[in-house]
Amino acid sequence: MPGLIGFTDKHHKYDGKMLLNMRCLLKHFDSYVDDDLYFDESIYASRTHLGIIDQGKQPYISDNRFLSWMEGEFYNQEELRVKYNVTSKTDNELFSKIYNLTKSFDFLRDIDGYYVATLYDKNENKLYLITDRFGFKPLYWGMINGNLVWSSELKGFLGHIDFKPSIDSQAVKEFFDMGYLLENRTWFKGIEFLPPASVLMIDLKESKTEIRNYWSWTEIKPLKKGVDEREIAEELGRLFIQSVHKRVNNNERIGLTLSSGLDSRAILAAVPEDYNPLHCFTFGQEGCDDIRVARKAGQIRGVRHHFFIMNSNNWLMPRVEGVWKSDGAFNLLHMHEIGFADKYGLSVDFILDGFWGDSSLGGTNVTKNPDKSEEYMARNSGRRFINQALVLIEAWRSIRKPFASNDLINFIFSMSDSLRGHSYIYKKMLLKTFPDYYKKIPWQKTGCPISYSNFHVLLIKLKNRILNEFKREYQRFGFNFNELKNYHNYPEWIRQEPAKSFFEKLLLDNNALYSEYIDKNKAHAYFKNHMERKANYHNELCLALTFELWLQQVFEGRFRE
Repeated sequence: MPGLIGFTDKHHKYDGKMLLNMRCLLKHFDSYVDDDLYFDESIYASRTHLGIIDQGKQPYISDNRFLSWMEGEFYNQEELRVKYNVTSKTDNELFSKIYNLTKSFDFLRDIDGYYVATLYDKNENKLYLITDRFGFKPLYWGMINGNLVWSSELKGFLGHIDFKPSIDSQAVKEFFDMGYLLENRTWFKGIEFLPPASVLMIDLKESKTEIRNYWSWTEIKPLKKGVDEREIAEELGRLFIQSVHKRVNNNERIGLTLSSGLDSRAILAAVPEDYNPLHCFTFGQEGCDDIRVARKAGQIRGVRHHFFIMNSNNWLMPRVEGVWKSDGAFNLLHMHEIGFADKYGLSVDFILDGFWGDSSLGGTNVTKNPDKSEEYMARNSGRRFINQALVLIEAWRSIRKPFASNDLINFIFSMSDSLRGHSYIYKKMLLKTFPDYYKKIPWQKTGCPISYSNFHVLLIKLKNRILNEFKREYQRFGFNFNELKNYHNYPEWIRQEPAKSFFEKLLLDNNALYSEYIDKNKAHAYFKNHMERKANYHNELCLALTFELWLQQVFEGRFRE
């Protein structure tokens, strides 16, 4: 994901060339637009971006005192202009003017947006780094020889002449235990992910940093008891439609990724009917449920549907550069759409995505992680895992996330676990608000529409369980079944060329870099047993391959693009 880059210069030893080198590491395509390189006696800063969202020339300068850079966008600009009585042409200008007016960051609580920002106060000689409420737009920071360095991508630090990358052993443990990094940890010692809803301040005279939160999950109050479920479902539907509408403008090229799940279908149903043409993108192996179900939903709306076929030949190699683009923090196993991301740009500039729908409204966190707080799950499985897939796609297109609206999230998490768990109130809302999209079209999770009774669903699950047992029994005798229900067949594709040779070449190499951090014998055993069909170790093998690729990209400069 392109974005912001910069550093302070306490000892006046750096130059614009280093800033340019750092920015180049974030520039994945020649089509990116570069802002000017700004520098004075205290800081160096710049930005590279897709050129899709108009934030004007950066930095925006207010009263010849405040300089601001911003990556991302707001969705409630008009409300902010009215509340603070300011005029603006861009979100960055709006951000700077409100701060100049209030001389406080309290206004950040009012912003419904997906952004990161940098504000430089020349008079006070202070610099601020800001993240959005949920921290979904990444910004990394660290202190190097008494100087603050920041970057929208972790790899940006590799362009700093005084930065010596050192892999954090705890990060390695988390990646292989959890499949992603936790909290604010990164691969590099001394470099952190800036927390959600945060303002990091550095006093440039004393090089002292301080982080303050401008919003907390504790501010969400429980829903009053006795409210009728029908009213809750109606309000939930209203807030969701409102969120989608705020992210759809008729003068923009907007589309959405459409699967066989509930979340993307809800966005499709909520897009204003007068918005045309609406492009939808669905990927998967030939004949899979995602393509079959998504086609039915798309036909109701009359969309321009684009289907991309995944197979054993095309799934892996685009993910090699995906590791570089995602800073090695995202298991390449889950980079499902990266092979088709460049095709999106032919039709759209913005992608609406169902991110955080199931995790918040579907009750996944409630039913599977009862011992973890909602805030913990949002910061980790939400921000550090699920969100990484979208951060990766932002190397090509801008992403909008209707489920991450402030008002909607406040309402969702004011509900009891019993309402959210197992998608209870979510299903009621969907059937009431968008009946045409849910009464008859099946849900991939159960294989039947959500209008079906629990008894009917249990019968279908029992039938599928018996069928799967039958398949497993016959696989013992060498029979293979192409699992067309799923949109991929990664276990089998790893056993086929070209993936088999690529995994073997990198993971079984005696000089593989990952062996310095994890037991290579275990990785070798996973490969051998997987190829011999003793078990499926596709997740473990893809984690190891992701890590090896990232190490080679960082320390040897290979496999970067």
